Amino acid sequence: MKKLYTILLTAALCASCEEFQPVFTLKPEAPEYQKPVEMEVNTTIAALKDMYVANGNKPITIEDDIIVGGQVTTSDKDGNLYKSFYIQDETAGIEVKVGKNGLYNEYKLGQWVYVKCEGLTVGDYNGMIQIGYSDPSGEYETSYIEHSAIINTHVFKGPYAEPVEPVVITEAELHDKVNLGRLVTIRDLKYDDHVFILAYVDPNGDRKDYTNNGIFIDEEGPDNYGVTTWACSEQKWVEYLENGNFDSVEVGSGTVADYRQEDGSYAIGSMAYAVSQYFRMGKTDVQVRTSGYARFSDTEIPQEVLDGTATVTLTGILTEYKGASQFTLIDLDGVITADGKPWYK
Repeated sequence: MKKLYTILLTAALCASCEEFQPVFTLKPEAPEYQKPVEMEVNTTIAALKDMYVANGNKPITIEDDIIVGGQVTTSDKDGNLYKSFYIQDETAGIEVKVGKNGLYNEYKLGQWVYVKCEGLTVGDYNGMIQIGYSDPSGEYETSYIEHSAIINTHVFKGPYAEPVEPVVITEAELHDKVNLGRLVTIRDLKYDDHVFILAYVDPNGDRKDYTNNGIFIDEEGPDNYGVTTWACSEQKWVEYLENGNFDSVEVGSGTVADYRQEDGSYAIGSMAYAVSQYFRMGKTDVQVRTSGYARFSDTEIPQEVLDGTATVTLTGILTEYKGASQFTLIDLDGVITADGKPWYK
């Protein structure tokens, strides 16, 4: 039964014929805020997350001089994380919502990062506790720390260190809250022939406004609708759609095919980020979240995995969504065979 819910900067030299600009042979000293710092951590990440629970599972704005520290475990270089990164200490991991792109240029894998929490908010998004700024709209429990001046008074770059080794966890440990936000490895997953898709129908046929017409395509039984990539870019989504992959999906009193227009396009929006593949670890479904904006979104899942003749081992961040297991890939280096060999090298 289908579940369907409705610089280039040009420099100008002003020197005269007789004068030249000075030549600097020494590298300018980095501003203070860019220098690696050592800070005294006074609270563990686990204790910080516990404050949310102790507050009745409600967002809490930190008023005390609390400093947590952890090593960076993620990179947004391949585009599968958006304006945030994860840090981890010996007790837990947590998402730090820094509202900038290209964070991998500033926060390196394994680098220590300290977060001065006073004035920041600890909140939850569908089961994942995060630290960020309070959301003035009230729509979410936290928002991004977006302005550089604010970022530089709360998030401090520490010394470089070797990247964190992922913890290998069992099926039972998927449900252990202590592992949420941690860098983990989950082994021997079987492809579940199951895909989650979020699309938007435009009843007017002008493909401009899909705001209040969401459709969730999520099968109780196996069906990946021919989607064999980790996710799909907008271009790939349109390709799948216009190939008729989803024509049989029921929408209201009709099907997706009813939204096909005379020019062959569909009055259905392109939600590039909203396609996820499902795998099974033992008896547990694991939704592998891959953004359509990731560099590897259109990469084919190995055919042997799709066929069920091979399993896959994944390394990334363990997350959850409304109590269900989710997993965030950092890049395709985290996809390996059962015997420990990279699938994509």
